[in-house]
Amino acid sequence: MLSKTTVKLNKTICERARRAAKAAGYSSLEEFIEHAIEKELPNHEQSASKEELVRKLKGLGYLK
Repeated sequence: MLSKTTVKLNKTICERARRAAKAAGYSSLEEFIEHAIEKELPNHEQSASKEELVRKLKGLGYLK
């Protein structure tokens, strides 16, 4: 069984997320938030691919 933790959210954001979850057919707000975080995490985790590293270094001006 997966362990859970509690996260505090701004009430306005929480209500928006609750409405979006309902509109999208999620079974709960928690399911919606977990899915949103899972989709976003790869954007912030390090990529192991050489192409991605080269692209980032070019964007930072280290490579031309």
